[in-house]
Amino acid sequence: MANLIEFLRMFLSYLLTFAVIVVVAGIGGVVGVKCWKPKVKTEEVKGE
Repeated sequence: MANLIEFLRMFLSYLLTFAVIVVVAGIGGVVGVKCWKPKVKTEEVKGE
């Protein structure tokens, strides 16, 4: 029983770590797209 509890504890720890990485990557992607889009619009306006 102790081995099962230890396994679940480690599994949840790795799962939580993975979830944090996914959230940080998602936030970075959203911020990157929001910062990148206005530059594309201003370049299109300058090109015309």
